[in-house]
Amino acid sequence: MKPTVLIVGAGMTGLTAARHLSDHGVESVVLDKGRAVGGRMATRRIGPARFDHGAQHFGLRHPAFRHTADDWIRTGLIREWYDADTANRDGSPNIRYAAVGGMRRIPEHLASGLDVRTGIAVLAINRTTDGFEAITTDGGAASGQAVIATMPVPQMLKLLATSELEPPAPLHSALQGVEYDPCLAVMARLDGPAGLPTGHATPEDSPIAWIGDNEQKGTSPVPAVTIHSTPEFATHHLDTDPGVWVPPLIDAANPLLASRIIDATGHRWRFAEPQSTFDSGAAMFDAGGPIALAGEVFAGARIEGAFLSGRAAATRVLERL
Repeated sequence: MKPTVLIVGAGMTGLTAARHLSDHGVESVVLDKGRAVGGRMATRRIGPARFDHGAQHFGLRHPAFRHTADDWIRTGLIREWYDADTANRDGSPNIRYAAVGGMRRIPEHLASGLDVRTGIAVLAINRTTDGFEAITTDGGAASGQAVIATMPVPQMLKLLATSELEPPAPLHSALQGVEYDPCLAVMARLDGPAGLPTGHATPEDSPIAWIGDNEQKGTSPVPAVTIHSTPEFATHHLDTDPGVWVPPLIDAANPLLASRIIDATGHRWRFAEPQSTFDSGAAMFDAGGPIALAGEVFAGARIEGAFLSGRAAATRVLERL
């Protein structure tokens, strides 16, 4: 029987793993509870405006990621956005890149031609005689001879515990120590250009950590900015109504903008960025079949880290099939 890998999570890590498996002749089924692929590489349309309201940009440090991104540049999927004014490890300029038309276009590109099913939450993963089967909210069948789990660590541990697939004690203990910073995002339409000289701003002494100009970036056809809160502000307001935290973020943004905000929508990122990371690429254990745990927490808290972790997880699973 031709092997299949069950992948939970259709973000950068899960889709990179699925694409790497496909390149080596192994099929996968990718399940995600979200309405679209991408995870925090998220783009939303509100009226005529488009917003990257999660991950904003990425750099190219690792040779494997740079090699893949070179193809994206050649095909027009991504473009240079700005120079971060800090050198890479090899002394080269630290150019920040963004997807043309929105960051979600990258995971959409990765998902093309793969068996990716969105809007489906995985409630548990059961062992079967020849591998694993996902119990999902839609009652559909999805199975594989191996599992790759790519969600944030707290959700990962919950799924593994529910499935009675807990990892070995040392790994389990290390994962329990992982904590995340939250972020509150505001997507705001403007009545004119944002006027941010470099297309972004990182104000000091503010509840705002980042403002990005989606129009200047090439994401939105009309003036639109994304406002990201600091972790401290998000922690304080995470479980309150957006009506409580959207106005102060708008008030803090107004002096930085050349045009008036005409409407705004909030979004919570409960697991925005891990406070600490591992350098293992991915973690593996056996529970009647190979299980790989992957995500940016295993390879650095960046889009590049998510990519590298997906590749590492797929490589280790291929060694076990």
